[in-house]
Amino acid sequence: MEKLRVKLLAFPAADINVFTKAKRRLQKLFRQDMVEFVDKDPEVLVFLTGGSERIALQSVQEFGFYLLIASNIDNSWAAATEVKAWMNQNNITSMLVDQNSAMALELVDNLHKVKNGIKRLKGKRFGLVGEASDWLVNSSVDPFVIKTKLGIDQVNIPWSSVGFDAHREVSADFLNFFSTKGIEGLTGSGQVYEVLSDLIRKYELHALTIECFSLIQKSNVTACLALSKLSMDGIPAGCEGDNCSMLGMMIAKELFGIVPWIANTSFVDPLKKQITFSHCTAPANLLKDFELDTHFESGKGLAIKGNLKADKVTIVRFDHTLSKMFVGEGFVECSENRKGMCRTQLLVNVQDSTINYFLNKPLGNHHLVIPADFALGFELAARMLKMALV
Repeated sequence: MEKLRVKLLAFPAADINVFTKAKRRLQKLFRQDMVEFVDKDPEVLVFLTGGSERIALQSVQEFGFYLLIASNIDNSWAAATEVKAWMNQNNITSMLVDQNSAMALELVDNLHKVKNGIKRLKGKRFGLVGEASDWLVNSSVDPFVIKTKLGIDQVNIPWSSVGFDAHREVSADFLNFFSTKGIEGLTGSGQVYEVLSDLIRKYELHALTIECFSLIQKSNVTACLALSKLSMDGIPAGCEGDNCSMLGMMIAKELFGIVPWIANTSFVDPLKKQITFSHCTAPANLLKDFELDTHFESGKGLAIKGNLKADKVTIVRFDHTLSKMFVGEGFVECSENRKGMCRTQLLVNVQDSTINYFLNKPLGNHHLVIPADFALGFELAARMLKMALV
């Protein structure tokens, strides 16, 4: 993994001891395996004294993102404040933090993960099997935008080119994992898993999203278990041909090593400040327990119905131009079991600002639900990718 590039800033006539002592003070903040001290092209600017403003300006580039670290001694904070004001006026995104705070440690750690995760996206490929579902009227991202913004290639795979063999053998790994639930009829779901696995190998894909309803209409089988298993195995696998959510799943995987659950926004209750999410393809490793049921909308095949393994969740969504990102947090109230929703269901308590977003300015229906708190990391990713935080 690449290290963060850190530059120490002091007034021009500062003695070398100023920098030497600073490096010793900063040992807890900057681990050797995560950072290197540089003079050129820094990503982190550490203000040691006042009078360092001009040096800071000479070290940055327009449209970049910089973490500014300062303290309450030697006019450090004053210098950082002046520089941040200048950056705000010159299309340079930055965050200012106290070097002695817990937030500084968290920011440096997350920045290291985000920097390397975004770099790993370059050259990745995902498959779109079929077309985006007709009802996704605000969720399709132009492949040119995807390539330009993230360096990811979209590979279009028509269903007409995908063959199904009714006698296809299913891997023991798939059957053994799901057969513990005592459900017959796994063969059809397993064959979908094998077909999708073949596509991943054939097209050298790192992820895929499929137009699942065409599959159901043609073959009377569902992809829910196949997508759940692939995501559990570290291959982001989404449904409904939603490439916008697929990109979010890929980003979460590269940044934090977790493939999220893509979920419908099934209900928003502003009085109780609660949101209900549901969908049939939750990655099995995110669930503390689960059972198998039919696919909700069609009543066919098999889908996964379980209870999310989390007390707190991060909720993420991009817009269809990759220029905006919503990042929210919530606390799990309970798993639900309503008949009129997709099989895996979750009730989440959220803040007023999140309720306001979902009621007045949502970026779309599907949102990514991720166990634990990754909000700060996604906010850093938004800044680095030049996405406005909604």
